Amino acid sequence: MQIVPPPLIPGDAIAVIAPAGLPADRKKFHIGCAIIEEMGFKIINQEKQWPGFDFFSDRDECRLRELHQTWADPEVKAIIALRGGFGSLRLAGAIDYSVMRENPKLFIGFSDISILLNLIYLHTGLIGLHGPVLTSLGNCDKHTIERLYHCLTGKWYNSLQERVEIIRGGPVVKGRLLGGNLCSLLTMFGTPVEPQLSGAVLLLEEVNEPLYRLDRLLTQLHLSGKLDDVAGIILGDFSGKDDSKSTEGHRRKEFVWKRVCELTTSSQVPVWGDFPAGHCQKNMTLPVGAQVLMDSSSRSLSFIES
Repeated sequence: MQIVPPPLIPGDAIAVIAPAGLPADRKKFHIGCAIIEEMGFKIINQEKQWPGFDFFSDRDECRLRELHQTWADPEVKAIIALRGGFGSLRLAGAIDYSVMRENPKLFIGFSDISILLNLIYLHTGLIGLHGPVLTSLGNCDKHTIERLYHCLTGKWYNSLQERVEIIRGGPVVKGRLLGGNLCSLLTMFGTPVEPQLSGAVLLLEEVNEPLYRLDRLLTQLHLSGKLDDVAGIILGDFSGKDDSKSTEGHRRKEFVWKRVCELTTSSQVPVWGDFPAGHCQKNMTLPVGAQVLMDSSSRSLSFIES
């Protein structure tokens, strides 16, 4: 069942939570807050400080409490993650999903936050937004900011037609849009919080992984059986540290695209590449959990409201 959280209106409050890491640069936090305010919303906790703990913004119990309290706060109309990093999986087994069912609101993030987006949808039916975290907003282009605004104000179902690479075409397919960061999703496999991807249009993105690790990650995804019955695959950004070299970025993309096609030879599902999603300047917000039509002939994604 799909539940669409209420759209925001000017003046509504957006809260920032840190279920994963802590930013190295506080300036990025304030830039993100300013962009949200320019949209016409207010950040209710923009002076908040997180103490940090190992790789994380705070201890597990504190991050979990922040998640629950923020979701239950009637003043908060949407929630945006501070950043990705590490830590979301450590919360997964203790989340009280009843708080989210009783207080539906939009939740935005990507990277490690993919874990929470997929879990929240699978346990509640709530659509979440795979899009920029607060500290990445300052690096996003204007199309990304505009798309995020439209999604926050209820226009998440607007179709997207991008200059994607049709690696393998086919008929129009329909499924729930699930997925996100490849490495983060794989950490869920073999656990009680394993995602259910049957019939899904699967989004995958990753950053700064060497080719041998990408091969290992994609092969693990295949051997898990999770690719056997997906409806389609959308490959987002797979950039790496050395992609400034003229040939390295192209080599990386070609490797990922070829490997995904090899691993889906038997199913022949549609596969797209170069979709603007992930750790890139153009990180287009996508509704996780929404029904989507994937049309290779027009290179468009159409979302179904109910």
